[in-house]
Amino acid sequence: MMSDEMLASQVLEGDLCAFEELVNKYKKSVFAIIYRIIGQYQEAEDLSQEVFLTVYEKIYQFDVSKKFAPWIHRIAVNTTISALRKKKKVMNLSFDETYIQTLDNSPVNSMGDPHQYYERKELGAFINEVIMDLPESYRVIITLRYQMDYNNGEIAEILGISKENVEVKVHRARKAMRKLYMQKAERKGDTI
Repeated sequence: MMSDEMLASQVLEGDLCAFEELVNKYKKSVFAIIYRIIGQYQEAEDLSQEVFLTVYEKIYQFDVSKKFAPWIHRIAVNTTISALRKKKKVMNLSFDETYIQTLDNSPVNSMGDPHQYYERKELGAFINEVIMDLPESYRVIITLRYQMDYNNGEIAEILGISKENVEVKVHRARKAMRKLYMQKAERKGDTI
């Protein structure tokens, strides 16, 4: 099995099979990042294709002495941020529950308490709504840290910033999310 970096080198030499291998390996993670930031299934599919076109066109810029995963995920994040900025408007989450469950690899628990299941599902939808209402920089950090489960070092690599800067951004994003959550819950009349 060849490393991603070796595959990238082969793509530079014109090997389309190597590129196809990279696409197959990263299509789920690229789509997941985009979908969780943008919140629209169809748009996430379109942006995923755009990411892979960009990767193919700019693979010559990849430094084979570094890891491939942070490089492609940085392109996914930057492409998504660019798309959001073009809209100049945050979209509401169009929730496709079956896709989210597949993404999270969480089995549907049909044996548990239906009331608890419904409450957890409702809370998950509410939290995703809050995340979608965050400014894009916070949404990206929250998505990478808590939904994609990257550690601060990996996020630093993906975003091209220092680990300390990531820590500060995570703290600020959590604080903003908590404040927004409280405001929305208060407006809804929920008890927290």
